Amino acid sequence: MKLPCEVVRDLLPLYSEDMLSKKSRELTEEHLAECSSCRDTLRAMTVKTPDMQFRVDSAQEFARYDKKKTQRIAKIIAIIAIAIVVPILLINTAVVVSVTALLYWSVASAKVEVDTVPSHYSMYMGEDAKEEYVSKWGMDESVFPDSITDDMNVVDYKMVYYNPWDAQYLSYLTVTYTDEDYQAELTRLGSLGVMPYEGIYSVTGFAGSSDPIALFCDDYNGFVYAIHTPGRDNTITYVELIFCNYSYDIDYEEYIPEEYLPLGFNAKDGNPYRKQQMKGQFQPDLLHTPQNVD
Repeated sequence: MKLPCEVVRDLLPLYSEDMLSKKSRELTEEHLAECSSCRDTLRAMTVKTPDMQFRVDSAQEFARYDKKKTQRIAKIIAIIAIAIVVPILLINTAVVVSVTALLYWSVASAKVEVDTVPSHYSMYMGEDAKEEYVSKWGMDESVFPDSITDDMNVVDYKMVYYNPWDAQYLSYLTVTYTDEDYQAELTRLGSLGVMPYEGIYSVTGFAGSSDPIALFCDDYNGFVYAIHTPGRDNTITYVELIFCNYSYDIDYEEYIPEEYLPLGFNAKDGNPYRKQQMKGQFQPDLLHTPQNVD
């Protein structure tokens, strides 16, 4: 079985001190072999003099993990117990059924949360957002407006949140501006720039064969961008597609109009980009050897 990121991060302090059991260490290393985010966390923990920031808001993230550690320890023990103790008592088939049932229950208990009320925007964006929406895996959300003001004509809005093991986000905001405000917003977005994006999650471009107005992307966690809304004058659509482990755990196409998605975008389970990125990533020496960071 594979451990989720949140469980592995709770185990990393013990792992870095070589204090885990053989089986727990093997499960942790199996996860680290596939998850670059957790490997980055491990590298940062093993630096003797921590003189760097891991990701945006990483200090706050670790503080929250520490507060939740006591609450999650029972879950960690239960998962490891199923992986280690149960095989001694039951035949292999029964073990597989037990583990599958536990994982299914954990995922089934998580619900996809959807909010389409524009006045709730500040709950999900910016420093004053609810705790689970503040960091969003360190992705840069400066593409989105700081707030929704009375003079903005909001055409469409949606925020989607899902967290079976690791948080995932999908949101979009479509706004029609006055001529003056439209030009001002184009200037603001133009100053942010467009990062190279072709090929990341199989993206080839955007609707209308034009580049986005502004775009921030990460080869692991996804995209945040603004585009000219197809078929509408003076209208801009802001989109964020944020996830981890190289794929969404939701059917994202169900929650967003197709014309808002990048052309070719594929973050489904087993997508080709994930398979490509996973090749040759596992480096055993990184697991136990502290890495000096300039």
